[in-house]
Amino acid sequence: MPAAAVTIRDPRSGIPVNSMLEASAVPTGRKGYKANFLGIEVPLPEMTDDMKAELAEVQEGIGPNGNMVLDYTHYSLQFNKVKKLPVYTAVNIDGKTNLMGLPHEERSGDRWDQDDRILVDDEHFQFGNNDYKGTIFQKGHMVRYFDPAWGSSDNVKKTAMLDTFYYTNCCPQVGKYNAVVWNYLEDYYMARAIFQDKKITVFTGPIFNKAKKIGALLVPMNFWKVVVFKKDGELRAMGFIMSHERYLKKMEEAAIQEAVELEAVVIRQPKLKKEDIDRLYEKKEIVDAKVKISLIEEKTGLSFGLNEADENHGRERLFFETIPAIRPTDEAFHFPQPESAESTAEMIELLEGI
Repeated sequence: MPAAAVTIRDPRSGIPVNSMLEASAVPTGRKGYKANFLGIEVPLPEMTDDMKAELAEVQEGIGPNGNMVLDYTHYSLQFNKVKKLPVYTAVNIDGKTNLMGLPHEERSGDRWDQDDRILVDDEHFQFGNNDYKGTIFQKGHMVRYFDPAWGSSDNVKKTAMLDTFYYTNCCPQVGKYNAVVWNYLEDYYMARAIFQDKKITVFTGPIFNKAKKIGALLVPMNFWKVVVFKKDGELRAMGFIMSHERYLKKMEEAAIQEAVELEAVVIRQPKLKKEDIDRLYEKKEIVDAKVKISLIEEKTGLSFGLNEADENHGRERLFFETIPAIRPTDEAFHFPQPESAESTAEMIELLEGI
């Protein structure tokens, strides 16, 4: 069976916890996303009837979230069988027991599998390795391999990590975006989970508007995340949209050699510290990505029911560059000063183009 070559070492002895993770084409007994994980109900997002009509239906191994939802270890997703990409993913993250806090070697030799639970008459409705082979695109995780890797036992953590290596959980992304820019946002919310909030829920997905057919693949030009956490007993949430298109354009405009160099990004396992919460939050790529959750709903057709919990709810603008003064909502937050007019113009162009 395909496997993900990920070595995880015990923090005390340094002995590998596992040497190879073995995959299954039909994951069974997966409990998936839990809506009450934060102690307050955060249901899976609603969608339009037209969107529901394009969903893949689970044929076997139906989990707690029903036959239209693919359940994995600590996360779930709904999958568009026409576009062959996830509509969204939803993951519960427990920072206290997450494997991100353990030392580990560089990830290498990723192996992906198609999920046969939505197989109908030999049709997987999923892209596969042959579709990616020879292209400039990486298989970009929607739920990152470390996000669900938590729990009371090593076996649960290993299974959760392996569960992220299904084609149902990825979208085509160029390397500079997948391994660097998108990674900034993933590291930011994981640092929060480990050092601040302890438990968070993260929704992720592509925006299909403007998606381009490149070779056999459908390539989204923008991706989004909604990070949900609890503060003072109440739900709070933050929305982000990150442009994939600008990095794809850079590769298309570059010479062949330059494109190869740009794509040759080494995927290293992050070593997070508490101070990374502020450091990452101030990065231009994250500053520029902050939007109201209502904008994500508008561009995706999804409904999260989180607008009242949105940290940006009630703001006059969709992003922070044009707001001269914002009171921090948490001690761990440090809102950056307004960016340049050039940066603001870039964000306006992005939002208008989505």
